[in-house]
Amino acid sequence: MPRDSKIKRIAEYLGDRVRLNESYKAVFESVHGEIVLRHLVKVGYVFRPTYVQGDPTESAHREGMRRLVLSIIRQLKLDEDEMSEIMEQDYVTRTE
Repeated sequence: MPRDSKIKRIAEYLGDRVRLNESYKAVFESVHGEIVLRHLVKVGYVFRPTYVQGDPTESAHREGMRRLVLSIIRQLKLDEDEMSEIMEQDYVTRTE
């Protein structure tokens, strides 16, 4: 493959990644997106064990759910403090 063609493909890939990242941020940094993210963290076993004794199928299912939510968190580049804040907001909302 010619060098110019490789450079063009790399540029297209990077442009796609930038657009994808911007899209994630647009969705999950909105008020509704934060509500959905809190829900996904809660039901996606992010802070709970995924292992179910005697049920490898359910364990795999839960781990798959967790993996999906973690991939969203990684895409948003959230750190532990930001995740704690999201979870605290959920706690405050439930106790009001």
